[in-house]
Amino acid sequence: MASYNKFQGFVGYLGLGAVNLNTDTFKVYLSNAAPSASADDVKTDLAEITMTNEVNHGAGGGDVQNTYSETTGTGTFAGTDVTFAASGGSVGPFQYVVLYDDTHASDILVSWWDYASALTLSAGDSFTVDFGSSIFTIA
Repeated sequence: MASYNKFQGFVGYLGLGAVNLNTDTFKVYLSNAAPSASADDVKTDLAEITMTNEVNHGAGGGDVQNTYSETTGTGTFAGTDVTFAASGGSVGPFQYVVLYDDTHASDILVSWWDYASALTLSAGDSFTVDFGSSIFTIA
């Protein structure tokens, strides 16, 4: 199972109102560069892998089709699973799946999942980012 981590800068952007969890478009992309919670802030800080043979989303990654709800003081940010698929060649290697706010002009980094070792999709393989019941909660 992948470990979940958040970028420190995201908290500031959220607090300042630069991010709208309900209306902004959030995407995930694949990276093989080790993220830094404190140093990486926007998408250009953390390289995306080449997506030449990826057939579902390509460069920029896949839209998580996010929703945000709040109940009794706890906010829930949820999304639809995203599947990457290789065709005509391999995709990868990648070790990290990175979530970012694609609506913000700077493409604010939100969080990442670390899969502990590099993965490569061969032609015909797919990889699904499974968010479960929520991507994260705010209490």
